[in-house]
Amino acid sequence: MYKVLCKYQIANTNIYCIDVEGKIQLLKNGIKLKDEKGNIFVIQSVGMTKYKNIGDYKKYATLLLAGKIEDIGKNLTIIKAEI
Repeated sequence: MYKVLCKYQIANTNIYCIDVEGKIQLLKNGIKLKDEKGNIFVIQSVGMTKYKNIGDYKKYATLLLAGKIEDIGKNLTIIKAEI
C-alpha cells in the first residue's frame, strides 16, 4: 500500500503529480494503481522526491499518473503490473 502525501499541478496544465510513501522499489511505468474510492491510475513516470535522510529514497517517490488525479484517495494499491 502507498500513502498519498500530496498532489500538485504542473504549471498551468491539467497534469498532476503525487508524492507517495511506501515500498517504491515495486513502482515502474505502466503499473496500475487503485485507490480506496475505486479510481484506477496508470503510472506514467516515477521520480525521486526530496528527502531529509539518505535512507528515505527507498520509501518516497513522486509519480506522474494517468487518471482523474483531482479525486484521488489517500491510499493506493498495485492492481496490475505490466511486464
